[in-house]
Parts: sequence; structure tokens; C-alpha cells
Amino acid sequence: MDSKPLVTKREKGLAMRKCAISLAVLATFTGLITLGVHLLVDWAITETIKKHAEMSAVKWAEEFNENLPASGDLLAGQSLTAGQQSVIESAMNYGHVYAFIVYNTDGRAVYSSDYGVSSSVADQPVNKTALAVVASKNSSIDVVQKVSPTGSQSVFVDALVPAKDETGTVIGAVQLYLDESEPAAFYTSFLDWIALLLPILCAIIYIVPAFAFILKREQAFARTKWVHHLSRFDTLTGALNRHTMSTECKERFADRATNRKIGVFFMDVDKFKTINDTNGHEFGDAYLKHIASILISSVRDIDLVGRMGGDEFVIAFPDATHELLDTVGERILQEARKPFEYKGKTIQGSISIGSHLADLDEDGPGALHAADLALYHAKTQGRNTLQWYFRELDTAMIRRCAVEARIRDALRDDAFETHFQPLTDAANGSIVGFEALLRLNDADGHPISPAEFVPIAEETCMIQEIGMKALRQAIEAAKSWPEHIFLSVNLSPAQFASGDLVDDVQALLDALDFPAGRLELEVTESLLMADEDRVSAQLHGLKRMGIAIAMDDFGTGYSSLGYLWKYDFDKLKIDRVFLEGFDFDPVRYREIIETIVTLGHKMGMQVTIEGVETELQTDMLKDFACDQYQGFLFGKPMPADQALAAVSVNSLGDTSAA
Repeated sequence: MDSKPLVTKREKGLAMRKCAISLAVLATFTGLITLGVHLLVDWAITETIKKHAEMSAVKWAEEFNENLPASGDLLAGQSLTAGQQSVIESAMNYGHVYAFIVYNTDGRAVYSSDYGVSSSVADQPVNKTALAVVASKNSSIDVVQKVSPTGSQSVFVDALVPAKDETGTVIGAVQLYLDESEPAAFYTSFLDWIALLLPILCAIIYIVPAFAFILKREQAFARTKWVHHLSRFDTLTGALNRHTMSTECKERFADRATNRKIGVFFMDVDKFKTINDTNGHEFGDAYLKHIASILISSVRDIDLVGRMGGDEFVIAFPDATHELLDTVGERILQEARKPFEYKGKTIQGSISIGSHLADLDEDGPGALHAADLALYHAKTQGRNTLQWYFRELDTAMIRRCAVEARIRDALRDDAFETHFQPLTDAANGSIVGFEALLRLNDADGHPISPAEFVPIAEETCMIQEIGMKALRQAIEAAKSWPEHIFLSVNLSPAQFASGDLVDDVQALLDALDFPAGRLELEVTESLLMADEDRVSAQLHGLKRMGIAIAMDDFGTGYSSLGYLWKYDFDKLKIDRVFLEGFDFDPVRYREIIETIVTLGHKMGMQVTIEGVETELQTDMLKDFACDQYQGFLFGKPMPADQALAAVSVNSLGDTSAA
């Protein structure tokens, strides 16, 4: 199907590239954060060690000055007393100091923990750093890190701090050598954890909003795409929506240089309203999806499949041929006929197709109208088929619209009439019942065939109201008949759709005080195939009321013995086609009729044969012991007053010839 996908390959590529760029930016940012954190941690470790060493050195110097007796003598270069020697030895055990040098205010070493008191202070070189510390009264700290061959790290500090007397006057400087490996290891471990967690935390802080931004952007992108999708496609079936289908078809028809032959299918699901009403809207939606999938999978990529609304679909075939449309149409019909199952419910549906191959001078609306007319023709031909447009269908559509309008007027004005055709006892010819038959005339008084107006009433959902009004009319007429005369009324499959038929009939019988035992309701086999469960429940409900149920037109459908057995019919009505066949092939059709009559009796049913019109036919039928005859030989359909007159004399007389 020629329709743009929700997201094109180009759009997918752009989205992927944007995602890749976002990830690359994220990775770069995270890497920069990690590098920056590690540099920061290295600097922090060094500064922390310096600060710790300075504090240790200052504290060591303060305690050294406080505890060292006559520290000024030492700075003057005099020999150590026993007390001073003891203080110095104990000072070596304080903190992480492993060596120290004492400088005087001139920056010359006066004492070294390694060499003792300098022999000649004046000869000692000037330590400019010590001199600067004395002058500035500020410490000088250097950190040296060494890594052993085994990978262990040692941190040493060279600290020069001012030496002060008890008055706070700087009297020299002390150079301390500290082993800060242990605290450095602690700081390094602690800050390494920070260095590890900080990039992760930063990444999380960045990733969460970044991904939130990306997610929102993608959601906005998806929403935009979804809005675009909604503007083009039907959300239920995935086919093009009505607006897009119309626009695309207009473009195709405008470009006739490329699309010289454009084919059009107009389709709808057969009896979809009944399917929807009897199985529920969820089932109906699922079935529409199923049908749409059949259509989409049956066409070429360049073809257009659209849902025009409800159960109506259209396919446009650019560059089409008559053979192509026939082939695709048959494929669709075959697939649509297959059983469809959804949540335990199974139906065997079908689809009707109107087909048209547009002329070069024909526009889109004209081609679609032609296909629509062909679709209506397909429905009048029994549905489940493909029909081609021909010009006479325009006249047929005008006629159909006129009939539909007349049906609406008649329903509003109570203009429908009920006629009655006798059913006679095959043994003695007496009238035993009447079949009620609906009649409708046009505005000029000309009769409209039931074969024409009943299908239109069913399609337009007017048959339910018409059916109940006809049943009321028939019962009102039958109330004046003798009690042994029964009334037979046809039911449309559409009357079963709502599920209220049993209650409606019971209410009508009660209102008119008419015995259920005098009422016979006729159904066709097509009704039983629509929705067995719902139909079965209602038929059994009618039988429980005492109403007789007849299988009408037996022999024209599948004639399933299973239906006869399952629904326990009271009567079997043999369709008139068998007597028509008897007139052309007496031997063959005699055997068929005899077989059906015998079958009906074996299954406990009465048998009525329809369409009896000649004495030759009755002579043949006498051998089969039919229960009832119905046909022009015994009486044509007649108004209610004539039916009453016929019953009164129990003879049709001139009425049968009317």
C-alpha cells in the first residue's frame, strides 16, 4: 500500500545521529569531569599534606622552644647542657620528625640532629630559605613524593618554621624533616574515594536531566509523528483515512500522464451491522481490522487502501488493468470468506466489491461514484461478489433512492399493506392458515416488489420497525378468523439483531390477546448462519411461548440437516424452485421432492410445498402425503377483507382467480 510510514528511514537516521551526538557529548563531559576531579584531588592531597606538615612543624618548634632550657645559648653556638641534650633526644620521638636543623637569625646552622652543635657557627653557610623564614616569620614547606620499586608511595616534608622565644620574638628557624607517608596514605585513600564518587555524582547529575531532556525530545518527536499519523491514517484499521484517501486519489487522477488507467474498488462488509450488533462492538472492531489487513496485504505497494467510514473501504489502483482488478478482487473475496475467530466467537463473513476502471476524462469523485454503484449492484446480486460498473447502474441507483424514500414515507404514513395467501390442507383442500405478505405501492399506486424494497429496508435498518408493524397488522386481521386458522409471518434476520425479539413478540401477543399457538414464524437458513448462538436462544424462546417455527425456502441455501436437527423446526417449507424444475425435468425433480418430504416427516415436521400452480403438480404431490399446499392454484395473496371472506365460506371461489 502506497502510504508513508510513521517514521521514515531518513528520520530514523537523524534520530540515531542525534542520539549518538548526545552520547558523545555526555562521554566527553564525563571524561572532562573525571580528569578535572583527579587533578583537583592531586592538588588537594599535596596542599593537605603541606598544611598538616606545617602544623606539625610549628607545634614541634613551639614545644621545642618551651621545653629547651636556655635555648638562646644553643642559638649562640654554645655547647649543650645535659638538660638540653635530654630535651633534644625526646624531641626526636615527637610526631613524624626524623631529623632537624636549628638556624640562628643569620641563617647559619647552629645545631643538627645528625651532627650536633656546629663547631664554628660563623663558618656555616647561610641558608637563604632559613634567612627568609626569619625575616618573614612565615614557614616554608616542600613536599617530596617517592615511589618504591614495589609500588608503595612515600611522602617526605622539608619544613622551615620560625623559632620564637617566650616573648614571641623570632630568634631563629628550625628545619624539620618529616615522614608524612602515613597521613598522606590516609588522605590519598579518602580523596581517591571522593575522586571516584564525584565524577559519578556529576555524571548522574548531568545524565538525569540529559536523559530527561532526550526523553522529552523523543516523546515530543513521537507525538509529532503520531499526530502526523492520525492526520493520515485510520486509527482502528491502519488504512488511509477518508481525507487522506480523497487527497491522494485527487493527486493520482490529476497526474493522468503517469496514471493513465486508474482502477477503483468500493467495498463494504456484508451484513456488518448484524455482525456488530450480535457479537458486540469489540468483535466488530476486530473484524474490521481483519478485513483491512486482507485488503492491505492483497494490493501492490503503489496502490492506496482507505477506510471511508464504518465498514466501507476504497482501493485505488494506479496504472491498472481489467485483469489486475479481477485478480485482486477474487483474492480479497476468497480471504474474506474464511472463518474469523476472536475470543472464542467465530463467524464466516464476506465482502462485496464494486469495481470500476476509470476513463481518461473521468475524475476521482466520478470514478468513486461509479464503483459505489457497482457495489450496490453486488449487494443486489446476493453479496459476497465483485461486480463491475456499467452505465445502466445510474438508472438503477436513481430507482433505489426513490424506493428508499418511498419506504420512509410509507413507514411514517402507515402506508404498508398486509396481504394474505392461503395455505390449504393437502388432503381436502380446506384453508388451514394464511401467510402474511407485506405489500408496498409507489406514490402513483404501482406495486413495488418485496424483492426490491425488503433488501433496501434491511440495509437502511428500517426492517425492524416495519416487521413489528406488519406483525401487528397481521394479528389484528387474524383475530377475526376462526380459531383453527393459523397465521404465518416471515421474520427478517435483522429482527434478531437487537436480541429483543422474544420480548417484543410476547408483548404484542399480550396486547392483542392473540394465542401464541395460532402463530407461526418463518425463518430462512441465512438467518441461522449469521449468529447461531443468539438466533438459537431467541428461536427457543419463541418456541417456549408456543409459537411454531418454520424453515422457509428449504433447498435454496446449504440445506443443512444439522440446522433442521438443532433447531427442532415444526415445519419445513419446500421452495417453489423444485416445482418449477419439475415442469422441465419431472423424473429428477419428483425424486428430489419426494426425498425432502420423506426427510421432513422422518424428523417430525409438517411439510408445506410452495409455488403450486397446476393440477399436474398436485397430481404428482398426492403420492407424497404433503401436509399443506401454497400457491396460486389455491389462492393469490389477498387483502384482509378478502381473506376473511374466503375463510367464512371455506372456499376461495372467484377470489382464487383474482
